[in-house]
Amino acid sequence: MEFQYRDKYVATDEPIIIGLPHEPARMENYEEVDTLLGGQMDAIIKEDVLSTEFSSVTTTGVTIQRDYRKVIAVGLGKVEALDPVRLSEALGRMFQFLKETDTVRGQILLDTFPVDVDLLAETMAIMAEISVYEFNTYKTNQPPLFSEEAVFSITSRTDIEGRMSRYKKVGESIVMARNFSETPPNIMTPGHMADKIAAIFRSHPHVTGEVKNDEVLEEEGYGLITAVGKASQAKPRLVTIEYRHPEAKGYRPIALVGKGITFDTGGYSIKTKTGMPEMKYDMSGAANVIGMIHAISEMDLPVHVIGVVALAENMVDGNAMRPDDVYISYSGQSVEIKNTDAEGRLVLGDAVFHASQYSPSLIMDFATLTGAVVAALGTERTGVFTNKDAAFLTPLVEMTKYTGEEVWHLPISDIEEKNVRQSQVADLTNHVEKPGRASFAACFIKQFANGTPWIHFDIAGTGTSDRETAYGPKGATGVMIRTIVKLFETGDVHE
Repeated sequence: MEFQYRDKYVATDEPIIIGLPHEPARMENYEEVDTLLGGQMDAIIKEDVLSTEFSSVTTTGVTIQRDYRKVIAVGLGKVEALDPVRLSEALGRMFQFLKETDTVRGQILLDTFPVDVDLLAETMAIMAEISVYEFNTYKTNQPPLFSEEAVFSITSRTDIEGRMSRYKKVGESIVMARNFSETPPNIMTPGHMADKIAAIFRSHPHVTGEVKNDEVLEEEGYGLITAVGKASQAKPRLVTIEYRHPEAKGYRPIALVGKGITFDTGGYSIKTKTGMPEMKYDMSGAANVIGMIHAISEMDLPVHVIGVVALAENMVDGNAMRPDDVYISYSGQSVEIKNTDAEGRLVLGDAVFHASQYSPSLIMDFATLTGAVVAALGTERTGVFTNKDAAFLTPLVEMTKYTGEEVWHLPISDIEEKNVRQSQVADLTNHVEKPGRASFAACFIKQFANGTPWIHFDIAGTGTSDRETAYGPKGATGVMIRTIVKLFETGDVHE
């Protein structure tokens, strides 16, 4: 979506797009807009021609200099309640209305939105990208995407072009992650995804990278990634991306690790016919990590980040891992396989230990890991686990109130520590037939953090949406990208 910028309203044949708070006089440019509406704003609202109801979108027509003009208004509700999350939802619904009505031109009067202009510019830039997201499908007759055709003018007394451009990069990075996740699994194989990642970052300043193929992984002792991926003809990869800004010289990095199971049959612990469709999304953790690093690098943030994504396809053949097998992890710990469908924690074990070799001050991993976290928290909250105390998560939790990506802290205790070590033949087991499996899975990954402060995000419920929301259509969400990038941008992430 393209934006053009003006410092005052210019009469054109484009629709006029405004924000409409419950108290219209709170608009910075109330008198100007009232004049455009022929002095009838209060009457139009009173008669419900235009609605101030939060996130509703209504339209009317006015005559300006003898010419008919369409007015589109998004209801903002009470100004005091218009926090960053509600602002995102209102703008999302506004852009979705424009898309649904094929309104590809318009003039947005930014001063009608009675909120901080910096917040407004940031939110509008992100929501313009993600709320109207469409996957460019493989249909032969797909029409042009709305985002490719839409051009809107923004009228504002404040110069916001630089801020809009900056946060457009965050929206584009979320779109990138969604595109990775939506691509069919016969195309988005581990090798293809590794090649795509390399192509994306090849020309980025301050970025270096490495891709380990299946032969190198086996030779160097990444036994868990190798075990998960060995049954597929599309062999596994481990991709490492390092972004080191010159201003972050001397800082220990922050590591972001993603689970990238490009398709998950469950292996010999095979999924049901209803459980296997949409398993292309099992690499969304890896896709979102790529989105995070892309945004961080595009915004030129003065930080040091290591990104690690473990890519594998969990298939079935005569060489596949089996229940009761034992494999040696990259950390040297042995693991007994009790469930081949508990494969995500295996690749993360090797990937998290790999990340720990860079001596990071913090490791964060992201994975569509367990159905148990969905049973516990539903699909609106991401489960988070840590090897630190609850206070350690406070900055993260506070940031989610700004971004709307809600998280919930779940426990790891001696109960899980005992359970992951109950194997009679190996150091660890990857599965137990007991309740609390989200905590068990997190505790398994914890064994590979190598003493580094660590946070695990189980995005099994939030990595995709089963319906359209103000943040986009059904499908991949790019969850946690906005929160993590904002933490890097605003927080003191380095020691």
